[in-house]
Amino acid sequence: MISTKIIKSIIKLERNTMALSLLVVINVLFHFLLLSHQLVNSMQPSCHDEERNALIQFNKSFKLDCQSRPNPYLTIVVHPKTSSWGSNNGTNYCSWDGVECDVETGHVIGLYLDSSCLYGSFHSNNTIFHLVHLQELDLGYNNFTFSPIPTAMGFFPELKSLRLSSSFFQGQIPSQLSLLSKLSHLDLSYNTGVNDPFVVKNLLKLKNPNLGSLVQNLTALDTLFLHYVDMGYELGDSLANLTSLKNLGLGGCGLYGPIPSSLGELTQLSFLNLKENDFTGYIPSFVQNLTHLFFINLDNNQISGPIPSWFGNLTAREYIYFYSNKLIGSIPPSLFKLNNLESLDLSHNSLSGTLQLDSFLKLRNLIALDLSYNMISLHIEERERDPNTTHSNFNYLSLASCNLSKFPEFIGNQTNLELFDLSSNNIYGQIPQNLMNSSLQRLEEIDISNNLITGFHNHQTILPWSSLRVLKIQSNLLQGQLPVLPSSVIHFDASNNILSGEIPKSICNLSSIFFLDLSNNNLSGEFPRCSGGMISGSIIALNLRNNSFHGTIPLECQQQESDLRMVDFSHNNFQGKLQRPFATCVNLEFLDFSYNQISDVFPTWLGSFPLLKVVLMRENKFHGVIGKPEYTKGAFPMLQIIDVSHNYFTGALPSQYMLLWDAMKAFKVSDLKYMNAWENVTFNTHEIVGETTLYNYSTTFVMKSVATSYGKIPANLAVIDLSSNNFSGQIPESIGSLKALYSLNLSNNALTGHIPPSLGTLTELESLDLSQNKLSGKIPQQLAELKFLQKFDVSYNNLTGPIPHESQFNTFENTSFEGNQGLCGDPLWKKCENWLLPPSSALNKDVDSNFAIELDWKFAVTGLVSGFVIGLSLGEMVIPRTRLAWLIYFSRTRLAELMIRN
Repeated sequence: MISTKIIKSIIKLERNTMALSLLVVINVLFHFLLLSHQLVNSMQPSCHDEERNALIQFNKSFKLDCQSRPNPYLTIVVHPKTSSWGSNNGTNYCSWDGVECDVETGHVIGLYLDSSCLYGSFHSNNTIFHLVHLQELDLGYNNFTFSPIPTAMGFFPELKSLRLSSSFFQGQIPSQLSLLSKLSHLDLSYNTGVNDPFVVKNLLKLKNPNLGSLVQNLTALDTLFLHYVDMGYELGDSLANLTSLKNLGLGGCGLYGPIPSSLGELTQLSFLNLKENDFTGYIPSFVQNLTHLFFINLDNNQISGPIPSWFGNLTAREYIYFYSNKLIGSIPPSLFKLNNLESLDLSHNSLSGTLQLDSFLKLRNLIALDLSYNMISLHIEERERDPNTTHSNFNYLSLASCNLSKFPEFIGNQTNLELFDLSSNNIYGQIPQNLMNSSLQRLEEIDISNNLITGFHNHQTILPWSSLRVLKIQSNLLQGQLPVLPSSVIHFDASNNILSGEIPKSICNLSSIFFLDLSNNNLSGEFPRCSGGMISGSIIALNLRNNSFHGTIPLECQQQESDLRMVDFSHNNFQGKLQRPFATCVNLEFLDFSYNQISDVFPTWLGSFPLLKVVLMRENKFHGVIGKPEYTKGAFPMLQIIDVSHNYFTGALPSQYMLLWDAMKAFKVSDLKYMNAWENVTFNTHEIVGETTLYNYSTTFVMKSVATSYGKIPANLAVIDLSSNNFSGQIPESIGSLKALYSLNLSNNALTGHIPPSLGTLTELESLDLSQNKLSGKIPQQLAELKFLQKFDVSYNNLTGPIPHESQFNTFENTSFEGNQGLCGDPLWKKCENWLLPPSSALNKDVDSNFAIELDWKFAVTGLVSGFVIGLSLGEMVIPRTRLAWLIYFSRTRLAELMIRN
């Protein structure tokens, strides 16, 4: 690099001798560069063979795999730095990519191998630990396949910086790290599970040693990032010794209790991130003493109370995030004194009061503002704005649920705006002209859902925002035709409006669309057939529910292993047969054909989709016998919900399929998880590097005789509805193996035989409907074991005998049993004169539960009265002693009842 002194000497040359000056400059530069080259060559340190070999062996101990990123929903640029070591760039390891050497000794002092596609297990015998002069080590964003952090990491005596974030390390953090007394930067963050981006699984633990034990000797630390390390810990005074600490990140660590006042010793803090813990209490008062603090994040905690007025005195504040807490009261006026404030998120609290939106516009550096989902009323002043007035130029603006009644006019002038959210307000009328401004070319996401918006300005249908990726306009009063979208759109939701007409052919231009929801409108015609199949090979969810589309079902996949996971064609006028789609729809999870005019046999080929969870075919013209599965080894292995009710199926119930429905055989606790599709979406706003977009599966089931709408389907829900067909034969015993069932409806068929006692093993069952069949025999006593049963209906069959009178059966109305001439007992008026049924608790579990005894109770009572009944026998069969006990008990009970009656 040219020195500053040389540049200054060149500037002083006489202007009237420009040509000569140029020659002088060229000469000076030439000699300077030559001298620099000689100096560099003379100072080039010699390499050390043992360190070269250590680097080569380290490289050989891992594969290079750039596809297995540790966090696939984070956007990172990968570069396999070690791929050229020792080959393309010679034997001088000081010139290798990611290697830094001491300029005097030649020892390796820095390894910067983040995002280098390293893949494999990491052990303490790795040759990297031979580099004893190492001062900085960065191995973040690789994949070390759930290895523990090697204990040998603690034996780098000169180490000052250690970065192991997002690299699939797991297990207890070794206590040996506390030996790194010179360490100033430690980052072990985001070593998390990745199967579900909405439920983070912490892979690393810090419990023995705990946080206090780990850092008590690391007094040189100025940066400590341990996001998503499982601590389960009350912080206390663990960090009191770290008086040099400037940057602290402990998000998602399971920390609880009040934020300790001992943090008040950390007077040098400039960055504080305690998000996603369980901290309680007020915003701690020591924060006002942190004069260098420019970033504070307390998102997703239990912080309560008001925002303190002293916040306005913290002039260094640039980023404040209090999202999703329990803050109350009004926003203090002192907050509007923070002239350096760039990003403010107070959303999802209980803040209240009326605010002037202009108050925020006066914060000239504010580029990100989120006030959504409080009890705030934002007031927009009706006055002309001076065009020369300087005010905030937002790139992120979220004012959802802020009691707005109109569009803020200033939005049309926000040329840097990338995301705005005005959803769940009371905005009425058309989208204004200034918002349809083509100068808003940076707009990536718009959410104006859940308002009273009637249309676009002058019914404009061609949208001008060329960078738009997400458009959410659902749940409004939008009329007219669908707008023509930019080809950049990946998520479009126009559901729950009054849109009409046919879908424009331009929808085929959405080459990267992930989610398309047009449900609950008045759209008609045939769905456009795009070249190669349905819209785009990238589509994940397509929802056309409740329109007036006709023609054949447009279910096709364009490419191998299509990403398509969810399709909903229900409540339309689709006709004909189901077209067997290409076998590349292997990721399908949810199919809904309900309420159409489809006339076909059961689509056995659906069994080839290995991830299919939900199949809904209610109210069509499906017919015939459901034959044997085409794929006997794995048909519908993930199926949890099937509804083929109100069709014309005949023959026996599909018992062979039931044997293959493995996902219904074991109940899984889901922690309130829901069925959904998700995809990584990248935005450049509001500190977002990578964001995951979620689309919840939804439908309506008829359960407990009531149509129940599920905006979100619980991940553990298991439902079978085969009702209102013409199935015949017996209910198979194998249905008792489906122990995760929540609802079973076999009503309105022609089923015969007995109710199988195996239904009593369905312990999660809440709804059982066997009504309007030709079933006979008794109601099995085993059904009384169903503790969660809320709806039970066996009406209009040929059942006989007493109704069980335990547990949930005491809660059912007589309508559950009517239409069975042979049934008796509560809640029916007909009493059981000649029947005996023991309570299930009295049954001997060691004796065959199906062993039935029928007695003439007049004989038994007579025997008891005369005092001679000691034992009873039927033929050569002796009643066991345990059964004799309850027999005598019930005999006496029956005798008392008869005596009272007579």
